Amino acid sequence: MSKIRVFDILPYLLPIFSYLLGKQRSKMGIPKRVAELLRNEAVIRIISEGVEVATAMRDKSDEEKREYVRAWAKSELYATLGEWLPDSVVNFLIENVIIRNKG
Repeated sequence: MSKIRVFDILPYLLPIFSYLLGKQRSKMGIPKRVAELLRNEAVIRIISEGVEVATAMRDKSDEEKREYVRAWAKSELYATLGEWLPDSVVNFLIENVIIRNKG
């Protein structure tokens, strides 16, 4: 019988750990700072404008559109709020605005 190495089973364990971590995060809820940003109309308007402009870009790939919105939103939010937001927060805000627009 051959030995089972960690690297052999790692691809099967990672999705399980990711799922468990996601379940734990969902129990914690949205951080207060992000919740405040979601209620800020100026923030939502800035990101909505970026999403609309990216949607109008027909000659760009989806990844290029995402990168455009991310970079544009970060710079505009810095100009508005006076502080740089982490990529994870900007990505969350963008996804939230996209879901709001579809709903």
